[in-house]
Amino acid sequence: MLAFSGPLWPVRILYPRVRIVYPRALLTVLLLAASIAAAFAGPIRKGAVMQVKPNSVWFDEAAKLTHWQELKKSGNEAALTSFQDQVLGQREAWQFLKPLKVKILSYEPAKSQVNVEMKTAGRMQGTTWWLDASAVGR
Repeated sequence: MLAFSGPLWPVRILYPRVRIVYPRALLTVLLLAASIAAAFAGPIRKGAVMQVKPNSVWFDEAAKLTHWQELKKSGNEAALTSFQDQVLGQREAWQFLKPLKVKILSYEPAKSQVNVEMKTAGRMQGTTWWLDASAVGR
């Protein structure tokens, strides 16, 4: 049974040619629109050129990224900040202020890790990095 917020008969009387859209049909249209939007959002896939969010931490080794992800997941903000400052200070990781373009070399959804090649022009162009998948966007 469908529930309506108000009577439909005034619409039919005042506007006889107007078609009434029922909630189920409206929901179907909205789900279809969401599916189409998700299809164009660009999933992470090998070979895709995507943009990395600003202030993301870029690691030169997957092991360091894994440790960083574990610290982030644990919620221990002090340990995360300490580790992040250490790897950034030793140049084992970098943090860029602007969004940058990268090419996806590999993606491990189970680990939420992406191996990328820098495509933005500059001295870092062509270098490879490990990123958390949440840092990669359209």
